[in-house]
Amino acid sequence: MKQKKVLFLTLSTFSLTGGIEKFNRAFIKALGDLSQTVRLRSSAASMYDDAPDKQYIGQQLFSGSKGKRIQFVCSAFIKAMQQDVVILGHLNLALIGVLIKLFSPKKKLVVICHGIEVFTPVSGFKKKVLQKADRILAVSSYTKNQLIEQQQLQAEKISVFPNTIDPFFQLPADFAKPAYLQQRYGITEGERVLFTLTRLNSKEGYKGYDTLVTVLPKLVQQGIRFKYILAGKADAVELARMQALIKELQLEKYVALPGFVADDEVIDHYLLADVFAMPSKGEGFGIVYIEAMACGLAVVAGNKDGSTEALQFGKLGTLVDPDNADELAKALVHVLLQQAQPAKVQGEMLAFFSFERFKGRLADVLASV
Repeated sequence: MKQKKVLFLTLSTFSLTGGIEKFNRAFIKALGDLSQTVRLRSSAASMYDDAPDKQYIGQQLFSGSKGKRIQFVCSAFIKAMQQDVVILGHLNLALIGVLIKLFSPKKKLVVICHGIEVFTPVSGFKKKVLQKADRILAVSSYTKNQLIEQQQLQAEKISVFPNTIDPFFQLPADFAKPAYLQQRYGITEGERVLFTLTRLNSKEGYKGYDTLVTVLPKLVQQGIRFKYILAGKADAVELARMQALIKELQLEKYVALPGFVADDEVIDHYLLADVFAMPSKGEGFGIVYIEAMACGLAVVAGNKDGSTEALQFGKLGTLVDPDNADELAKALVHVLLQQAQPAKVQGEMLAFFSFERFKGRLADVLASV
C-alpha cells in the first residue's frame, strides 16, 4: 500500500488566535502525528502566515505566503498537483479547489466548513467547490444542516467533524482561583464570577453578550453577588455601545471590559470564573466552550446554533433560548448558585473532545477518501 500524500491549505494558522486558527493548529498536529503511525505524508501551506510554530509542524513541511495571495494560489496549486488528497481549511480558498478539480478531476478534495460562511447561499467558486468536493467536513451538526438547507448539498458527502482542545492546552489539575486576577478585578470573598471570552465586533452581532448584560439587573435584584468579565478584543464602535449599555443599566460595578486577554492569562481567567456564558445565535461550534469546560467551568450557551454540539446537546452544560431573557436569567442564577464540580466537567468534556478523539476521527476521514 503506497503512502498517501496529503496537503492542508489554510488562510491563517499561526498568525491569529481565533477559533478557526485553533482548529487549524490542532488539525496540522493531528496530521503530523498520524504520519508517524499510518502510511501518510502530510504538509501544510498558509496564505497569511510566515513561519509555523514548530510544536505543531516543522518548517520543512510548512510554507507561508505572508499575505501574497496570487503567490499562494499559484504555489498551492503546484503543490496540490503532487498530492493524493487536498484539504481546504476554509471555503474562502474555493478558487484553488476549483482549479484542482478542473485540471485533476480524480484528485480527492476535502473542504472544511466552520459555520457562518455557509449560513446563507453561496455562489461562484464557493458554490462550485462545494459541489465538486469529495467530502465536506462540518464542525457541527448545525453547520451540516445549514449546508444541506442553504447550499442544497447531499447529506451523504458531509461528515460532522467537531473541534478539539488544543494538544498543548495545559489542562488544570488544580482549580484554585488565581489571586492576582481576583485582586485585579476586585473580586471579594463569596462573589461569583461570570465570564465571556470572544471578539466584540460591531459587524457580527450574534455572540449574545449584549443580551446577557441586559439580564444582569435580574441577578442584582435577587441579591446575587457577582462580577461579569466580558473579555476580548473590541472594535471602537462595539466598545462604545457596550459601555453605554452598561452605564444605562447602572452595572458599572458589576461588569468589567478588560479587552484582549494574553495567551498566558487565558487559562487563569477561566479558572477565575465560576460560569462561562455566551448565548450566541450564529456559532458554528464555539471552541471557547470546550476550553472553559477543560478548566472545569459550568457553561451556559444558546440552543440555536453549533453551540449545541459543543455542549453535546445539553449533556455537558446548560442550553437556553438566546432570545428569551427570562430563560437566560433563570439559567444564570441556577448555575451561579450550584456547587462547582470542575474535575467532573473537565473529564466529561474530554470524553467527547480530547485531541486523541479528534485524531481518530481524522484517521477515519483520510482512510475513506
